[in-house]
Amino acid sequence: MQTGWQRIGGTWYYLNGSGAMQTGWVLDGITWYYLIGSGAMQTGWQKIGRDWYYFNGSGAMAVNTWVGNSYVGADGRWIR
Repeated sequence: MQTGWQRIGGTWYYLNGSGAMQTGWVLDGITWYYLIGSGAMQTGWQKIGRDWYYFNGSGAMAVNTWVGNSYVGADGRWIR
């Protein structure tokens, strides 16, 4: 049974310890990722609920940093 990060057809998915595809927020070590309803890992700017977040090319959520002219805080939310 496969678990962890799996690349299928060019898209990354995360399979939990029982092999089930995860959706929503995933904490892998100290890094947050976001997977939409299909399980696909997201990159770039994403609106989740009422807030905007930025995920780099590896899918890791940016924290406490500038992304272009925008700043994201410790929780990853866009501040300005």
